[in-house]
Amino acid sequence: MAELCTLVGAATTAGQGIYPVGGRTSLDVGLVPSKTGYAVDMTALDQIIDYPARDMTITVRAGITIGKLQETLAQEGQWLPVDIPLPSRATLGGAVALNQSGPRRVGSGTLRDYVIGISFVTDEGDEVKAGGRVVKNVAGYDLMKLQTGAVGTLGVITQLTLKVKPKPEASVRVTFGCETSQLGAVLDLLHASNSRPAALEILNATAWKAAGMGEPDSAASWVVVVGFEEKASTVDWQVQTLLSELRSALVRDVTETRGPAAQGVWQVVTDLQHRSQSRLIWKASVLPSKVAELLQTIAQKPCLIHSEPLNGIVWFYSPDRVPAEPIDPELATLEQAITTAGGNFCITRCPTAWKKTLRVWGRPKGDWELMRQVKQALDPKGVFNPGRLFRDV
Repeated sequence: MAELCTLVGAATTAGQGIYPVGGRTSLDVGLVPSKTGYAVDMTALDQIIDYPARDMTITVRAGITIGKLQETLAQEGQWLPVDIPLPSRATLGGAVALNQSGPRRVGSGTLRDYVIGISFVTDEGDEVKAGGRVVKNVAGYDLMKLQTGAVGTLGVITQLTLKVKPKPEASVRVTFGCETSQLGAVLDLLHASNSRPAALEILNATAWKAAGMGEPDSAASWVVVVGFEEKASTVDWQVQTLLSELRSALVRDVTETRGPAAQGVWQVVTDLQHRSQSRLIWKASVLPSKVAELLQTIAQKPCLIHSEPLNGIVWFYSPDRVPAEPIDPELATLEQAITTAGGNFCITRCPTAWKKTLRVWGRPKGDWELMRQVKQALDPKGVFNPGRLFRDV
């Protein structure tokens, strides 16, 4: 730790940048770095610091992989119910820096909801701490929230304390097919359902096959997957409730899957976020009520699409080709569709040369200036990931 603090202090003095790296699963995210500096490998900081299982909290170094963290928690029948892409490689610090999540977000929230303590190195080379092991810690500024999703631009995260949960007693997923014209009605039904899914995902047939799930059971245009994870009796009631509600819906081939096979789909769908064959990946955010409209608008596009509709999140992936130019008509149409739906987007992967012209972080909104001021307050010399979030810093 002393070596890291010294390196950060030296980089600040020399006017260079610090670029923390972990499992290297998300290097495509963000703009091109704006200055030379040091890539700091954080993977050696992977120790378990404290795990009072009865308190349902754990303190670990930020370089621990999500896979190792989940294995440790599983020994006590606990887990962190957040889907992270490529968990065997992805580090906790990197996942927190991007506030990554997947289908379970609708039932369990994001990493921002689980971080209750944090340590990070400032631009002066000092390690500072915020929060602690107490779940209801409210003293001082909420630096945990500021650092979560800050793309590593406010300091080098070194240690995290998380609250965790007991593993669910039972897991079931209900899968069925749906035509594009029925998306609005089906999503309205799921929004109004008396059941409370732990996860919900919609995929076009191309994305379903790309996730390694084989041919869809249904010949419909879309595959809808609804997951329930809780006590066995509660899960059974929720599944029966949903099945009853679906009898009045225009859906096809309703199937029910239980046990480990029911859980696996969420990880393979989450891993699509880093699909290596797609050199262009968009993440759109719209109101949940607008998801069906957006999906219907772009349903015929030659791309992979999947969505977390109750969260208002839609992912788009280029097929195994890339348009010739960043102003390709297909890209312009996609951006226009998102704008029409009242949403915004970020481009999590594209050819590096395109980042000079594409709106990698979407259209600037009112909170953009506030983020700049936070960056200026915590990193006035632009040491941490300079240029990755703001072009002019």
